[in-house]
Parts: sequence; C-alpha cells; structure tokens
Amino acid sequence: MAVTGALIPEGTRVRIQRGMLPLDPAAVGRMGTVVDASEYRAHSYGVLLDGDRETRYFAPDELQVVEAPALLPP
Repeated sequence: MAVTGALIPEGTRVRIQRGMLPLDPAAVGRMGTVVDASEYRAHSYGVLLDGDRETRYFAPDELQVVEAPALLPP
C-alpha cells in the first residue's frame, strides 16, 4: 500500500471545476486558496473561496490550479 501525499500545497490559488462527485453548482467557476492540505487527507483539500468565511473541502479532481506558490530554493 502506497502513501499518497498532498499534491496541491497550501497557498495555491485554484478554480473550482466539476469533478466526478456531485458538487454545489454555485461553486463551479469560483476562485479560492488552498488552506488545508495534508498527506493524511490526500483525498480532499480545504479551500477558502474568495468572499467566504468558512473553509470548504473539495476532491482533487474538482480543483484546477491557477497559481502555485513559488518553491524556496534548497
């Protein structure tokens, strides 16, 4: 059994898209920032959508990366 890490790091700007699971149609197309990404929950990412106060969780296939944070040099 392989351990899957979080592939989208915290701080990444994303756009919500339709995935395999049912999704609130009002969320499709909205922008937000990944605020909760953990290898313990690699099947979902916490996203703070622009204009919202609460974190919502989405499957990886529901997120389209728009802008990834710059990686620090080693």
